[in-house]
Amino acid sequence: MKNNNNQDKVVEMLTAKSEELIEQHPHLKKLQAEVDLLLSTAPDEQIRQEILDIMFQAGRIDLHAQIDHLNGLLDALNTQ
Repeated sequence: MKNNNNQDKVVEMLTAKSEELIEQHPHLKKLQAEVDLLLSTAPDEQIRQEILDIMFQAGRIDLHAQIDHLNGLLDALNTQ
């Protein structure tokens, strides 16, 4: 029972932090709504984890592409 209580406290804390982040960065509301919708339709914890993993992978791929693009721009500037 104590373990569930600790888990509940952690979930409450993380939820509060998430809400605070959204308040500080309103442009993330759309992304949060998308995540909430996808996770709400997942039938179990394993599928929710897989959904989050796919979303994180897609985000990492996008960030790497942006970094590569910026590095290309820097290289172009440095060769001028």
